[in-house]
Amino acid sequence: MDATSIIIIVIATITAIAFKWFLFRRIRRWMDADLIKGLAGNNPAKLAYLQTQLSDLQAAGTRRTTVHEKLEQLAADFEQKP
Repeated sequence: MDATSIIIIVIATITAIAFKWFLFRRIRRWMDADLIKGLAGNNPAKLAYLQTQLSDLQAAGTRRTTVHEKLEQLAADFEQKP
């Protein structure tokens, strides 16, 4: 193998890893948006509330495993508010 082949392999590998990382992050955002839309239903006030709460949870560094549970709890609490 010459240097050109090695460079092509390295560039292709780095590009594939970067694309997988990008796609993984995009799918996670889609999942969060879909969950929020499902929890909000047809209520635009609840949708806006859950979107801000998601932003707050992410800014606070909440672990990924608990974000969905907290969003579901916040959606239930929103329903109980007068």
